[in-house]
Amino acid sequence: MRVPTPSTGPPRRRLSPQQVLLGLGGLLVVAAAIAFVAVAWTRFGVLFQAGVMLTVTAALCGVSAWTAREGLRATEETLAAAGAALLLVDLAAARSLELFHLAELSLRSWTTCSAAVVLLVALALARATRTTVAWPLVALLAAQPLPFLLIPDGAVPGPAGVAAALAVAGADLLAAARLRRPLVPVALVSSGFFAAFGALGGLAVAATSGGVESWTSTGVLALAGAVALGATRAAPALLPRPAAVGAVAAAIGGLSGTASLQTLGGTGPVIAAVAGLSLLTAAVSLVRHRVTTAVLVSAGATAVTAASLLLADEGRLRPLALLALGATVPAVLTAVRLTAIRPAATGAALLTPGAAVLLARADGWLTAPVAGLLLALLAALAFALAAARAGLPEERVAAVCGALAGLAAGATTGAAGAWGQVAVQLAVAGVAAASYAVTAERPLVGAVAIADLVLASWIAVGGAGITTPEAYTLPAAVGLLVLAAPALRAGRPSWAVEGAAVGVALTPSALVVVAEPTALRLVLVVAGAVGLIVAGTLTHRQAPFVVGAGALVFVVVARLAPYAPLMPRWVTLATAGLVLLVLGATYERRRRQAREAVAWVTQMH
Repeated sequence: MRVPTPSTGPPRRRLSPQQVLLGLGGLLVVAAAIAFVAVAWTRFGVLFQAGVMLTVTAALCGVSAWTAREGLRATEETLAAAGAALLLVDLAAARSLELFHLAELSLRSWTTCSAAVVLLVALALARATRTTVAWPLVALLAAQPLPFLLIPDGAVPGPAGVAAALAVAGADLLAAARLRRPLVPVALVSSGFFAAFGALGGLAVAATSGGVESWTSTGVLALAGAVALGATRAAPALLPRPAAVGAVAAAIGGLSGTASLQTLGGTGPVIAAVAGLSLLTAAVSLVRHRVTTAVLVSAGATAVTAASLLLADEGRLRPLALLALGATVPAVLTAVRLTAIRPAATGAALLTPGAAVLLARADGWLTAPVAGLLLALLAALAFALAAARAGLPEERVAAVCGALAGLAAGATTGAAGAWGQVAVQLAVAGVAAASYAVTAERPLVGAVAIADLVLASWIAVGGAGITTPEAYTLPAAVGLLVLAAPALRAGRPSWAVEGAAVGVALTPSALVVVAEPTALRLVLVVAGAVGLIVAGTLTHRQAPFVVGAGALVFVVVARLAPYAPLMPRWVTLATAGLVLLVLGATYERRRRQAREAVAWVTQMH
């Protein structure tokens, strides 16, 4: 029977009876002091009562210090906490009972004085008793509201309040580096809270206030970001990496700066966009400096994004189109210089000019045919780039961007009904895609390119009002034949190679020449059918031979069938009799020849 091994982990910390007793005793002492102030205060003289409270408070603090030297940690912390609570009770009672005319002070002034007194007392006792945790905690908590209390009441919602919140965050971070280990998480949480509060408040002030207050708030946030970045080197154990801190600070600064630039009017978002693009361009040149790059990229991207949203919200599509076009510059530089993110940068470099063209078209700055032609040229450029970078990660990105640009070109021009221009643009994109497919050996892309070219031809003839069936079937047959070229080189059967192509080329015309006969079409169909029969015979290919023979027989029978009832009956009977006689006389030889013919056709590929 296996005996379970005891757990080797640290034992759970539980409240000891001593801690329970000390906690209850401290609470009762504080409750007694409150009751004494509230109930028994009027029974004694003011000086006597004040003396009693001060004596009890001082006694608790003094005994806490003595127990600290004796090594009684639980008693030390309990008495210190009770002493801090009684100190707050003393200060509140002094004002409520108008001692030393303290009631004449405003509540804000008295709160400031009380917080300062608690802070000073807690700091003094913390220096006297190095092991007590309660006094540094009391000092930390008392210091939090002081910066807000020291500034005028009406200035708290403005830049001064932002500066106060960020100052508290910095002071808490500085205190975390000097406090005892149990209090470090408390200081860090407080620092993070006030940093977030200050950042959000600063953004709100920058976005909603006038020029001076908005720019002051932006300056405060920028200064705080620089201080935070410097603090990462002074206290690396308490803060994230410098690049992360710099990126966050720069993003906040970029948002705030863009909000402040709105005070300049309509030029504000444009200036922010130009500044953001400049920062992104500079970041490419300074990529070896990690922190600097993180700051520039974060600030630039934030400024460009915020400016784009503002321009879009205002419906200013023309500046937004120029912004998208300008974003091509840092994207191209990034794709050229940074191998690690080259695929993403390549996509951005190809998509941003396309977005610029579409925005310019939406604004009415470009006509639909011009916008479509520019998109088609962009698609050709993308496919050319994909062919040049065949086998590399950015190849597929460039090919996808080319396909998107081609579709956008057709949709843009097609919306205006300029079908001739649509055909030209699809042809440009299709030729470029076919060239890429051949260069990079991408059969699927080649099939799509051929389909695009066929569609372009259909749109062209349809837009010209041409209804001749061959104008549609022959381009499709050529496309199918081009797609079948690799299979033809591989020696595959004719029905899997050119069967579909010759069928599409000849069968619809054979049907039309029977339904709507014309001399020219009849001659061409018969010539085509004979040509296929000859080609199939010479190349020993079954599909063109069978399709050509079938079409020729169908046309001949269909053309001669209307004349059969016009012949005399005796001619019909005589012809049938002669045929039967000839067949009977040469039955064996014809049977052997038929078998040989069937075998010959069957042996074709």
